[in-house]
Amino acid sequence: MSKMAEMQEASPNGRWLWIGLLGGATIAFSLVFACATPFVALVALAAVNMNHRDAFVVAGVVWLANQAVGYGILDYPQTFDSYAWGAAIGVAVLLALLAARASAQRAEGGLVLVTGIAFVAAFAVYELVLVAASFVLSSGPEAFSSSIVFYILQVNALGLAALVVLQFLAATFGLVKRPSRLIASNPG
Repeated sequence: MSKMAEMQEASPNGRWLWIGLLGGATIAFSLVFACATPFVALVALAAVNMNHRDAFVVAGVVWLANQAVGYGILDYPQTFDSYAWGAAIGVAVLLALLAARASAQRAEGGLVLVTGIAFVAAFAVYELVLVAASFVLSSGPEAFSSSIVFYILQVNALGLAALVVLQFLAATFGLVKRPSRLIASNPG
């Protein structure tokens, strides 16, 4: 069990603080990047540092926060297609989390390597789910051009770096404990 998971098990306040920090980061990311919110970065970090239940709570919270910002602040269109894409993104986020957890549980190595493996697996699944959704929902082929996919990868990589710094700062100020190992198989 990681130090983060130990802290979460011992302190419900620390657990909810970290979930709240990730939710707050999502709101900030959503305001800056709108349709390119780094969901992959968020779920990869959750998959590696949180128990199963909390990782799913984070996935749900970050998706809901993004949708709230999109429809409440960024004026996303109130159409069936827009709602359907929001649902597809929610499914992609959950499946990306599952991929990140599965790959992280099987990976061997230090925290950085395992996080990188989880990130790559989550990104691949996230993009594949959205490509599959594009066959049913309206979307032009340019939505999945190499330049767009690379941009989404860049946003997620930068998001992951920012979240790792946030986690480091939170640990430095004693808000959370530093993770030292992956949660191997804690279904908690």
